[in-house]
Amino acid sequence: MESIMDNDVNEFNSRDGITADEQEKLLSEVNDLLASVKVKEANGDRFPLELLPAIAKNPDNFKLLTRIPYTRFGIGTKSIKLHEPGGDEKSMVILDTETTGLDPHTSKIIELAMVKVKYSPALGLVTSIEAVYDELEDPYEQLAPEVVRITGITNDDVAGKKIDEGAVCALLADNPLIVAHNAAFDRNMFEKRFAHLSSLCNLPWGCTLSEIKWSSLDDRISSVKQEAIASATGYFYDAHRASTDCLALLWLLNNVQGALTALLNSVDSLTYTIRALGAPFECRTALKNSGYAWYDSSRNRNQSPWWVSCDKYWYKTVRSAEDYQREIEFLTELYHPMITPENQGVFSMASSAYTRYK
Repeated sequence: MESIMDNDVNEFNSRDGITADEQEKLLSEVNDLLASVKVKEANGDRFPLELLPAIAKNPDNFKLLTRIPYTRFGIGTKSIKLHEPGGDEKSMVILDTETTGLDPHTSKIIELAMVKVKYSPALGLVTSIEAVYDELEDPYEQLAPEVVRITGITNDDVAGKKIDEGAVCALLADNPLIVAHNAAFDRNMFEKRFAHLSSLCNLPWGCTLSEIKWSSLDDRISSVKQEAIASATGYFYDAHRASTDCLALLWLLNNVQGALTALLNSVDSLTYTIRALGAPFECRTALKNSGYAWYDSSRNRNQSPWWVSCDKYWYKTVRSAEDYQREIEFLTELYHPMITPENQGVFSMASSAYTRYK
């Protein structure tokens, strides 16, 4: 990366309001930044202590990210007090999986992490960490190179490993709320793996990806990816190992103001999925513009019988009875599907935390 100080400063003089001295100062600052980039590249992931003088000189040109403190808690951590209790504590398990792929129908879990916590609905905070569990499992197939690259988990790491089902059952014995940052994926993976243990497949789930409007809580947040939320709020962590991901999500729930309360409010409410069955082809643009998505049962084989009872259709999920009624009126006006109280269950389905994401 070359210096740009050799540019003729005079060629910039035509810019209104910029003097030669001001332009020279700007070019000097840019070159300082270019030098800083070289130092950072030479240091790799290590913090470049050599840059401290440059940071002190122009602190506005740098952004400091701090490692999320909770991610330093190791596997086996127990009884860590995070806040004074509110007296109304309930149980929650923050769960994450690493898998052999992204298709819940064909993929297998290679790592399961569960962080058991107590939270206070009144305070909107997690007040303690009760346990941190993380275990690898052998999928009895070779891991794809991309999986190894993303997770850092190798074939040797998982060879002969098995999730301790007794430990999993113990963590979930008090029927806690399970929280994941993509419950639509993690719930399907988890319940497929533990399908023979019915008590584990009928618990309430919440999703921090789809049930929290992060950008409305902090205007620095512009992405719903967990790493991006952390970075936007000034933090980083070593992503894509399950227990670290769980602990990072716990931090975000506790430190992005209103996050846990928003999740709990959503968990406690019903959602309504409406299917635009029989919608004519010419309605597709109006449906898409109104937030409907296309469902093809041949591509979603892991869905419940209600979903696959019809092959292909447009659908939309809303979060209030008022929005549900508006959608029924919208469809009736759009193509007159003849929705009646008798057949409404074919066109729509209400879901709770116990049935969502299945």
